[in-house]
Amino acid sequence: MELPKKYTYAPLTGKKILLGVTGSVAIYRSIDLARELIRRGARVKVIMSPSAQEFIRPKLFHWATGVEPITSLSGEAEHISLSREYHAMVIAPATLKTMAEIAYGIGDTPVSLTAIAMLGRNKPVIVVPTMNISLYWSPQYRRVYDSLRGQGVRFVPPYIIEDKVKFPPLRDLVYCIQRSIELEKELSGLKVLVTAGPTREYIDPVRVITNPSSGLMGVYLALEFSCRGAETYLVHGPMGIEPPYCSHNYSVETTHQMASIVKKLGEELGLDIAVFAAAPADYRPISRSSEKIPTRLGELTIKLRPTLRVIKALKKRPRVLVAFAAETVRSREELLEKARNKLRDYKADIIVANNVLSKEAGFGKEFLDACIVYEDKEECLGVIHKEELAKTIADAVINKLGGNS
Repeated sequence: MELPKKYTYAPLTGKKILLGVTGSVAIYRSIDLARELIRRGARVKVIMSPSAQEFIRPKLFHWATGVEPITSLSGEAEHISLSREYHAMVIAPATLKTMAEIAYGIGDTPVSLTAIAMLGRNKPVIVVPTMNISLYWSPQYRRVYDSLRGQGVRFVPPYIIEDKVKFPPLRDLVYCIQRSIELEKELSGLKVLVTAGPTREYIDPVRVITNPSSGLMGVYLALEFSCRGAETYLVHGPMGIEPPYCSHNYSVETTHQMASIVKKLGEELGLDIAVFAAAPADYRPISRSSEKIPTRLGELTIKLRPTLRVIKALKKRPRVLVAFAAETVRSREELLEKARNKLRDYKADIIVANNVLSKEAGFGKEFLDACIVYEDKEECLGVIHKEELAKTIADAVINKLGGNS
């Protein structure tokens, strides 16, 4: 039995997580979830309800985790010892029946009884509901949801598609679980705009001016704010990765299109937070050929003009404004100086400056060599994983909100 290897960035190292699984056809996805939590450093133990065992045999979860799953409770009060030993419990998939049992204190299964014990010790219990949409919109679900929220249970944002609340995409689900385990301060009720990725400016129908931005930083930021409960709006250029399921996503191609969507959302939403993490093209051709320019022409001169500044398309200032500055510099002092200039130019609260000349960090990589610059101070983080940087930025925004409230 071979367990998956940890990632280089394994933020759940040292965490012990109970994974409760219930009787849903989505249960097969829980096998991948268990493995992904292990890759991120967690130790995982599965608890199965009786109905879950009708869908999948316990042996498969034993293979997935290397630990014998719990299928029943004896008179030795295992649920009490588990609630002492483990840091958090995730119930995925969670049926309405299991949720109702927890809400009303009915410990009829190993899953519901252990969840009740975890809540009694003020340990995180995270629920991933899966059900038909008619059950999700029922008054019974709303009563159960409100009761569980009142008891401190955390919910992963629902993934609604094809008239069903389905098991969310694995990357996004694990991200939200991780944030819930860390008990990060929520941002419920706030509206957040995030930009991500590159834009393209066409020279002819097949050639473009662009840059190597992958959009990963913006995607992590959208996930970070969404998983903390904010209503998140992601405006992104062409990316090689999927945007989060739990944000409102707007796909654009050119810098003008990105600026137009940002302007529109700014006017309509009353934003609390805006984070400009995209790398839109700064120049566009003065004229665009309607046909492919023949290569036989040899040398080609193209005249360029500056594009719109996307950040300046936002006419109504949010409570907190964050901008990114990707620079090519030879020293930390030069990076900070350029960041302070952009802080003043953009009238931003925070500038996230990063040196794209770094060999191990920058465009298209998982890490950034970053400094966070404020009006009165700066904090240089060195080479940091973009996911961890997203968390750091969100924390900085929360601190600013506290000062602005």
